[in-house]
Amino acid sequence: MSRQYSPRSFFRHAPNAMLKRYFAKHGVLTEYDFGAITETKIEPIYQAWLSLPDTQRGEMERDFKAIDALACEGGVKAIIDEAEWHDENLADILSEHGDFHTKAFWVFLERPKYWPAASAFCRADAISNSQWNECRTINNSAAQVDDASIRNLEKVLSHYFHNKEGRGRNCTVEPYRRGKLDYFFAYPEDYAHASIEWEGPTFKRSARHPAFEIIFVYSQDEGKISLYMKGNRDTKKEVRALFADTILGLELGEFVEDDRVYALAPLQSSNPQFKFSPDSGIQSVAIKKFRLALNSTKERITLEANPAHNPNAIYELRDKLCTHIPLSQLTITQVGILVTYVPDPETGRNSTRSFDINWPNSCSLRHDGKDAIIRKMLIASDIEPRTR
Repeated sequence: MSRQYSPRSFFRHAPNAMLKRYFAKHGVLTEYDFGAITETKIEPIYQAWLSLPDTQRGEMERDFKAIDALACEGGVKAIIDEAEWHDENLADILSEHGDFHTKAFWVFLERPKYWPAASAFCRADAISNSQWNECRTINNSAAQVDDASIRNLEKVLSHYFHNKEGRGRNCTVEPYRRGKLDYFFAYPEDYAHASIEWEGPTFKRSARHPAFEIIFVYSQDEGKISLYMKGNRDTKKEVRALFADTILGLELGEFVEDDRVYALAPLQSSNPQFKFSPDSGIQSVAIKKFRLALNSTKERITLEANPAHNPNAIYELRDKLCTHIPLSQLTITQVGILVTYVPDPETGRNSTRSFDINWPNSCSLRHDGKDAIIRKMLIASDIEPRTR
């Protein structure tokens, strides 16, 4: 997601066979023998593409940017998740294709119905954990995703932003299901922007009305609403209340801010006992980083050690520090944890996952895949607070 898009780079990464199919569909560049052109010698095709009419080339570039955005591990995962919702297992099919650009391009051509949701999921996955705001509901109400509820959410969001901020006159909401999570991508109309642009050979200034994005993710199992949007704390709370009322049928007081606190005190003692089941795929868990706060001041100390050969390395390093500062004067405010998985039976290699927990209630883990398994381990180990 962070890769900078450029047309020339895209042509180098996109397989010629996919480019041939794409251009044939649009009835252009059909005179080129793509089979005779090596994958990296794309300059003649690129120059021919540049000569196309601006409008046609602009539409193609929009497609190329979309394909490039999903040509990554996260993009392919999002595609597979959306295909799963449609009862298709794409993992085996995509494994037969080469790199990420080949996989993404194939899906764009062969499974276009998966594209909107996969693109939205990929954007949501790229948002850092610290930018999400969460709250808990008092029950586990099912999300209402019928057309009437979605149209109602569009109306209440439009009315809220139009009356409070003078924007949001129009709004659309796109709901998607991903595993056990309900996603709602809302696009209210933003303030008008002055756009300075070229339209063919004409340079002009135009008024545009872009959309801004709001994302709601609801977990019925956890009774949790996660919200991503730009704005102040009060606005976020009010928008979340509108969502809870419209989609979950909850009133104020039936959901609360997530005030759960991670219990880091048990990690003060060396050899902490992490609890996980044999079928979790986890081989071992070790602490590799501490951030310690001095109780009498605002000063903080960060310690890091490699637990690969000595799981207690971080504690030995901390004990050296404690020859100068008593342990009773130090409080853990951040911990870095390394999870090592059982070796792959084919390669014999161990994969790992590193993550941070920041006191009081921030964790860099996501809530799906292997991260969800790690969270279960943290709950069983009495570190992550249990769901209310």
